[in-house]
Amino acid sequence: MKRRSFVNKILSGCAVVPATPLLLNSCKKSDNTGLSPVHCAYAPCGEYIKDHSIIFQDGWYHLFSISGTEGFYHGYTGNEETISWSISKDLVHWEMRGHILHATQYKGAFDQHQVWAPFCVKAKDGFFMFYTGIIHPNRPMEYRKLGHDHPWVFEGHKETQGLAFSKDLSSWEKISDFNNGLGIPGRDSFVTFDDDTGNWLLYSTIGTMQAHVSVSSDLLHWTPKGICADFPKLTTSESLGATTEEFKKWGFNSAESLTVMKHPANGKWIMLGNWQYLISDNPLQFESRSGGKYDLIFNNKTTDLGFAGEMVLHNGKWYRSGVFGKPDHWKLGFTEIEWSPDGAFTIVKPSILVV
Repeated sequence: MKRRSFVNKILSGCAVVPATPLLLNSCKKSDNTGLSPVHCAYAPCGEYIKDHSIIFQDGWYHLFSISGTEGFYHGYTGNEETISWSISKDLVHWEMRGHILHATQYKGAFDQHQVWAPFCVKAKDGFFMFYTGIIHPNRPMEYRKLGHDHPWVFEGHKETQGLAFSKDLSSWEKISDFNNGLGIPGRDSFVTFDDDTGNWLLYSTIGTMQAHVSVSSDLLHWTPKGICADFPKLTTSESLGATTEEFKKWGFNSAESLTVMKHPANGKWIMLGNWQYLISDNPLQFESRSGGKYDLIFNNKTTDLGFAGEMVLHNGKWYRSGVFGKPDHWKLGFTEIEWSPDGAFTIVKPSILVV
């Protein structure tokens, strides 16, 4: 390659690396076709993927994610202050479209400093984006790049759920209260509809192991109902896959990135956390003894599901999305699964990001 051509590619933001048949470079398009979602290995160029939401519309999958600068800790000023937007036809090949929701950066705003954990749902005449607004005044400039060894100063930290609306998935308007958001505590919203009552349910994470539920008839006005689940504690001796080994340093966060849905194999409500699940007949209350840990065994070995999972039905097969890799270098991957009537699910085919 001529020097000028190579330099131009560097300056454009993405050095071209020869693609392998399986691991797709997130910074360039690939000619690979006919691959299943388990071959996804995506993050926008120069960024990492973290808590995310996937919605299908007009033949396209839309991926919304916390936008983090690759290699940088989320506690640094300038990081995780916006939501990235990418699109795909097949859950394998993704195209970054830009950033669509930003921290307000005005004093007094519930989302003054950061925006986390988007969740998108289609209803009525448009799309509703729930997200976590963060106030965190102690995010100093950091030159040493200490990563997750950087001291976390909790003083002044606050998490509140907010809401934005769009008619086309590209242009978003914040519609919750400037100061108080939706008034729902916690972080990592997940919203689903309860056909039995005709109400919307919003689940959020309190601390690391508890889930909170709120109820609404219109997606705009919410009534908090309180703690609805308390996941059992996990021990640091348990093996949960390579990606999550790092979490042992800080403690497991089972109640983060929740999915709550009707179990496709038995019709009960199932609450799916990072590494555990709970089952109930009542979506407003899940007992800690009702579930268990995911079956991580594949080919007689413990494999990796990543974290921050979403459940996706694609071409008649179920997949669990996940965030894989080392801290601050995470990429999006998918694990093909099969639902178990007497549990959660089993692994059919792991993500290629599993090492």
